[in-house]
Amino acid sequence: MDEGLLLLRLLIGAVLLAHAAQKSLGWFQGQGLEVMSGVFESLGLRPGRVMVRTASITEALAGLSLLLGLFLPLGAAATAGTMAVAGTVSQLKAGSFWNARGGGEYPFVLAAAAAGLAFTGAGAFSADAWLADRFPGLEPLLGGTAAGAAAVLLAAASALVFLSVVRRRTAARPTA
Repeated sequence: MDEGLLLLRLLIGAVLLAHAAQKSLGWFQGQGLEVMSGVFESLGLRPGRVMVRTASITEALAGLSLLLGLFLPLGAAATAGTMAVAGTVSQLKAGSFWNARGGGEYPFVLAAAAAGLAFTGAGAFSADAWLADRFPGLEPLLGGTAAGAAAVLLAAASALVFLSVVRRRTAARPTA
């Protein structure tokens, strides 16, 4: 079981770090900060530059949390919230759930996988396991039902805040 958790954490963490670098730095065939700022603005995420930086920093920190298995429920919440926003905005723009049509399928899968990790915890091969051994009182905060539920609620609350801003700004945008 611990090997599977490690594999999942490493994969999702690496994907998040790459997504952050694509958006902000143009690495890994990404479009970089300037182009992504325009893309974010067109999706209602304004100001685009600030939103790209916010998404990139959140994804990078969440990715590091998952890679290291350090305070995993917080990293999982950041991942799930960010990916829920990405999935919803993509789906609304594309008018389709499916990734092949530009929808939010893929970000939603990342959000669900991260949320699942918040419930399981990081596993034996993690900084959280090391912390739990040394500070047993931390263990309930590092995974399990309460930590998972808190992570899901935090992700949902943060996603709803961003999505309400997008909705207001999109509704206020003049139509041609």
